[in-house]
Amino acid sequence: MPFENENTILKLRSENNEDKFHKSYEAALRDVEKLLGKEYPNIAGDEIKENSKLSDISPIDGREIAKFQNGSRESLDKALRMLSRSYKAWYERGYLERARIFLRAADLLSERKYEFSAILAWENGKNRYEAMGDVDEAIDFMRYYALSLIENQGFIRFTGKAYPNEESMSVMKPYGVFAVIAPFNFFSITVGMTSGPLIVGNSVLLKPSSDIPLASYLFVRLMHDAGVPKENLAFFSGSGSNIGDTLVTDDRVKGVVFTGSRSVGLGIFHKANSKSPKIVVTEMGGKDAIIVTSQANMQKAIEGVFRSSFGYSGQKCSACSVVYVHKDVYESFMEGLIKRTQKEEPMDPREKNAFVTPVINKEAFQKYKDLIQKIKEQGNVVTGAKVKEGSGYYCYPTIVTDLKDDSFLLKEELFLPILAVKKVDSLEEAVRRVNESDYGLTGGIFTESSEEISYYFNNVEVGVIYANRSVGGSTGAMVGSQPFVGWKMSGVSGKGTGSFYYLQQFLREQSQTIVH
Repeated sequence: MPFENENTILKLRSENNEDKFHKSYEAALRDVEKLLGKEYPNIAGDEIKENSKLSDISPIDGREIAKFQNGSRESLDKALRMLSRSYKAWYERGYLERARIFLRAADLLSERKYEFSAILAWENGKNRYEAMGDVDEAIDFMRYYALSLIENQGFIRFTGKAYPNEESMSVMKPYGVFAVIAPFNFFSITVGMTSGPLIVGNSVLLKPSSDIPLASYLFVRLMHDAGVPKENLAFFSGSGSNIGDTLVTDDRVKGVVFTGSRSVGLGIFHKANSKSPKIVVTEMGGKDAIIVTSQANMQKAIEGVFRSSFGYSGQKCSACSVVYVHKDVYESFMEGLIKRTQKEEPMDPREKNAFVTPVINKEAFQKYKDLIQKIKEQGNVVTGAKVKEGSGYYCYPTIVTDLKDDSFLLKEELFLPILAVKKVDSLEEAVRRVNESDYGLTGGIFTESSEEISYYFNNVEVGVIYANRSVGGSTGAMVGSQPFVGWKMSGVSGKGTGSFYYLQQFLREQSQTIVH
C-alpha cells in the first residue's frame, strides 16, 4: 500500500465538510472529561503504583486533571530487567509481523483521533487545528515507518560471494533497550520517537513529558491493544531526580532518544557515553529564522511569519523566533505584521476560533513575565509583552525590534511567543547571520525571485527549509515528504524523522557468511 498522509482537516475541507470536524471535536471534548480527575499507573508488564505521585496540570486554568506515578529506581530496575530479556522475542517475530502491528495501531489511533486531539487541548493547550494536525502526524509516523520497514525487507540484504564457496549477507539487528525521553509540545514526537526503535525490534521504555502524561499513557495502552507485547513497551513516568541519570547511564539501556533543550540534550549525550558508547539520537531545538527579501510577496510573508512565530504560542522547536527583513521592505512588512499580530489574543484552546493559546505551565508563564523587563531594556517592543490576567497561562504575542547584534533575543531559544526582527541590507547578510547561529533546525525565505531561492537553498546551513510557505514559514513539516532534521546544535544524527534514513539509527549491522 502506498503511504498517504492522514490530513484530516484538509480532506474534510476538500469535501466541503469542515462542520463535521467541529462537531466531532466538540463531542470529544465533552467525552474525554470522563478521563480526567483519575490516577494512572506506570506500565512495565504489570501496572505499578508508587507512594510518590506527579500532578498533570492543565495550562487552560492551572488545575490538576490527573495524577501519575513518580517512578522509583527499584521499579525502574524491574522494568529494565524485563525489557532487556524480552527484546529478542519481539525481534524474532519478524519485520512483517511488527509492521502489521504498527499499521493496526495507526488504524486504531485514526479511529480515536478526535479523542486524542481533545485530550491535547486539556494537557498541552493546543487549539483544535494544531491538536488534530499533531495526532494526524502521529498516525503518519506509524504508517510511514511500517511501510519503510516492509519496503526495505527488514534491512536484510544478500551481499554476494567473496569466494566461490561462500554466501554472505548483511543483517541489521536491534541493540536491545531504548529509553525515549519525550517533550511536551508534540504528541506526534512522542509517538515517532517511540515507534522508530520499537518497530525494528528493540524494547522501549517511554518516559513521557510530565506535561502530557495522559496522552502518552493512552498511546501505550493503544499499542498494547494493537499487539505490541507489554514486555517490550513500558510507560514510566517519573521525575528526573528520581530516575533521570539511571535511565541514561544504566548498562541495560543501549540507546537514548531525546527531544528537548540543548543543555539537557548535551548532558544526556555526555552521561550516556561516559562508560561505553551508546546510541544517542537527540533533537535540541533551534533559533529558527525567516528571511524576507525585497522581492517578497508581502501578504505571503506577513502570514507565514505570523503563523510560524505565534502558532502554539511559539512552543515549537521549528517556530520562527527571528526574522531578517530587507531594508527596502522593512516598514511595509512591519506595519502589516504588527496589524496581523494584534488581531489575535490568547484564548482558551477549546474555543473554536482560538489560535494563540496558553503556554505550557507555570514555569513558562513566569519565564515570560520575567523576560518582559529585560526585553524592554534590549530593544523596542512594538506589540505584546503582557499577560492575560486570571486563571491559566496566557501570554500575548510579542514583537521586538532595534536589537543589537549581541542581544540574547537574536541568539537564544526562548520557546515563547516572542519574535525578534532585524533589518538587513542584503540576502547575503541575512544568510550569513543565519549561518552564524549555533542552531540549524528550520528556516524559510519569502521572495518571488528564483535566483534568491536558489542562493538561499545552496548556502544556508539549516536542516529543514521552505520558500514562500504562508501556512507557516518555518513550521509544519509533513511525514514522508519533508524529513525533519537538525544541523549543528539542533541535533546529533543528521538523519530526519519521517525520513527513509531514520529507522537504521536504531539497528546495528551484522555481516554473516556461510562457507559451503
